[in-house]
This record gives sequence, C-alpha cells and structure tokens, in this order.
Amino acid sequence: MHYAEWLIQRIIFLERTPVVSRPNPIQIGQTVPDMIGHDQEAELAGIEAYNAAIALAHEPRDQASADLLTTILKMAEGHGDWADKERTRIEQMVLEIHIANQTMGAAG
Repeated sequence: MHYAEWLIQRIIFLERTPVVSRPNPIQIGQTVPDMIGHDQEAELAGIEAYNAAIALAHEPRDQASADLLTTILKMAEGHGDWADKERTRIEQMVLEIHIANQTMGAAG
C-alpha cells in the first residue's frame, strides 16, 4: 500500500488525478506455494510496469518521478527475490522429507 500512497501523492503533486478504481485482481492460492507463486507473479508484473514507467518519466525529464519509481522498483525486486527463495526452500524441504521417509523405510 505504501507504493500506492507514494504514487498517488506524486500524481497529485503533478496536478493530475490518480485512477484508483481499477485494482488488479487478487489471486488466492490454496497452498502456501500457490500463495507465494501468486505474489511472485504480481511482483514480476509490477517490475515490468515500473521499468516502463521509469522510461516514460525520463521522456519529459521528470527525474523526481523516475527516482520514486526506481525506489519502488528496487523494493519490488527484493520482494520477487524473497518469493523465489521461499519457493526454492519449500521445494528443497519437500525433497528432503521424501528422502528421509525413503531412508527410514529402508532401515526398517
């Protein structure tokens, strides 16, 4: 929500009207990996949008907007990296549990 607040403040500062009536659809996952995957997909879409917006901000030489968008972009990239690491950890844990179960069965 902080991103939205920052962007709305910037848009108002530029004497424009922000459009806030069309939020992106929310995807609800049934499992933790699904939830993290949906979050990661949203972050990746955001990263793409922020990069495009940064390019647009440079056209009229609006460095303040480009800087704000760059800050948000870096945060979104961090969130995307976190989601990727979490998904990898979950996959590795499942494999480790599977191997442990196979090993226990062989020992008995």
